[in-house]
Amino acid sequence: MRTGSDTIADIDWTRLFHAYGVASDTPAHLRALAGDGEEARAEAVDHLFGAVIHQGTPWSATPPAALVVAGLLADPRTAGAAPGHAVASGGSGLVPLRAVLLEFLGEVAEAAQPQVSEDEIRAVAHPEGREAEVAALLEALLDGDEDAWGDELVDAVMARVVLDLRWIAPILVDSVTACLDDDDLHVRSRAVGTLAALALIPDAVARPADLSGRLERAAREAVGHDERCALLLALGELGAAPRDFLADPHPAVRVCAALAPALDGDAAATREILAALEDPAAADSWLAVRPRQLFGHLRFALVAAAVRKTGSFEELLPAALGIAGMTNGWTVDFDWGPLLAAAFPEPVVLPEAAEPPALTGAQRRYLEALVTNDDVWDPRIGNAHRWFGAAGLTYDRDACRALLAGTG
Repeated sequence: MRTGSDTIADIDWTRLFHAYGVASDTPAHLRALAGDGEEARAEAVDHLFGAVIHQGTPWSATPPAALVVAGLLADPRTAGAAPGHAVASGGSGLVPLRAVLLEFLGEVAEAAQPQVSEDEIRAVAHPEGREAEVAALLEALLDGDEDAWGDELVDAVMARVVLDLRWIAPILVDSVTACLDDDDLHVRSRAVGTLAALALIPDAVARPADLSGRLERAAREAVGHDERCALLLALGELGAAPRDFLADPHPAVRVCAALAPALDGDAAATREILAALEDPAAADSWLAVRPRQLFGHLRFALVAAAVRKTGSFEELLPAALGIAGMTNGWTVDFDWGPLLAAAFPEPVVLPEAAEPPALTGAQRRYLEALVTNDDVWDPRIGNAHRWFGAAGLTYDRDACRALLAGTG
């Protein structure tokens, strides 16, 4: 099957749909990706992430669009800067369009639902005896019938998209693999992350062991710690246990190795993560180029791993205090909220009598640290109420102060 812009004319886009309807506007956007107009390129990128993939959901236009994008990775015009995509703090210059296209293909890989078995998806995609109904539903969707989206067989239509994504995955692998040797660090980093996401799809990679071996060799040969971190996160995602890298001179490399789920039982890996969290602001500054596997700050991934890898909140306490001293209310779902849940695995029972509930020493110290931080408290943050409620507490600073004042 061909990839790249040459395939656009081969496809009847009026028989496909994206998040906002029939995909008749998608060909123009795909052509604009390698065109001369900066504004049109920016709109094309927005179309990829907003319509072709919408909040992680693929549509029938997604597989052919992904093939076009995969082909564009080799186009010299995609080596230029992507409009509106500046490098994260600590970097310099602009992110190449090629890196942004790789990010899109990474979302496509995740949309193929690698965690779900092929048999399960096929059972949904092809309900026995209902092929004619599914075909009729597809026609209604293409005709713009909004009510048709409420039909129970919509799941069958969408499951067929997932099967199409899995079918094209080996083709995407070849195009993405070629970017591992790109001259630009951002491109190589995104290629590594996207390749790992694709490799999780069943049968997408012919020889997974060969891929893991190549990534490990690349990690050993990488000159900069940013690139080594991206490679180690990919290795961890693929099930490797990169224990040797726990001795690397750079702390970012050590924690990215330690994040591997295969090292969950490794005491040295756990120590590296907990040590990094004692100064989470410093940890957040270690990477100038964010690997694809990390959502937001590095500390978010470290907190999730620390909660997973430790056996008690007492062990987590120094890390929790490090987070409590620098966090803010808007990151509750990613750092101090999960730590609050770890501190209070069972909700506090507030008695009706005057006697306050007993808090453990670790619970008390963490709650005190949160109360001390002005930035944690903001009534507009609804999710904070949820985390406090699950702990049996009230997201009210004065109420927490009173609780602490009455606890021996």
